[in-house]
Amino acid sequence: MKLNFIKKTLLLLTLSLAIVSCDDLETNDQTGHSISVDTNPAVTVSLDFANPLVFVEAAGDMTYDYTVTLSEVQIVDIKLYIKQIGGTADDYDYSMTDLIIIPAGYTSGSGSITLLYDEEIEGDETLTIEIGDQRTTNAQFSPVTVDITIVDYVFCFWVLEATDTYGDGWNGASIDLTSEGTTTSYYNDDPDGTIGSETVTLNIAVTDGADYSFEFLSGDWDSEIVYTLTAPDGTVYADGPSPTVGVITSGTQDCP
Repeated sequence: MKLNFIKKTLLLLTLSLAIVSCDDLETNDQTGHSISVDTNPAVTVSLDFANPLVFVEAAGDMTYDYTVTLSEVQIVDIKLYIKQIGGTADDYDYSMTDLIIIPAGYTSGSGSITLLYDEEIEGDETLTIEIGDQRTTNAQFSPVTVDITIVDYVFCFWVLEATDTYGDGWNGASIDLTSEGTTTSYYNDDPDGTIGSETVTLNIAVTDGADYSFEFLSGDWDSEIVYTLTAPDGTVYADGPSPTVGVITSGTQDCP
């Protein structure tokens, strides 16, 4: 009789522990055995640039960023693969993120495309990039296509020889180039800091097909200033001492 009582007591105790354990498993996730399930969130790609994009190789390398966002967190990593799917550009023209991983528990990741500057005249090149493909799982996603045109920066040089006969710079005078809506000043800035006649040679790039205007602006000691401005076709404009103030030459650049 006593033995049966002990057996029944042990059985009830075992059942009680099992019920408590199951209840604990259902109400928290601290056991190491996750009861969470993955969902199927939507994925969006936000570009921080125009699409299609035109890149002119004029100002060095340029990086364009984008963000990938999930509509809700996941219990697994979400991976997006990025690849070139078309165009004439190659690895010498661009670099880019080729894999974005959104870690479990997070809702966003980022990537970038860097277009590389070079001085080689290659003609216009194209680049089509696909962000995401069929390898992305655990998410609702349609690949995003980015179309890029890479345009050569075609230019030619004007050469300015800026002389100061005293050797202390142009003292506020300059030759200003206005082209493509921008004005840039060029002058002798006395680079060696010594007294005595000194000439500084400057190469000035002007975009092929762009309008331009060169103008001499007066300073404090124009009597010390002499300049020679040579166009890409060899035409020479020279003046000084005391150069004439105003427009030296203007027109539309036609690189030879």
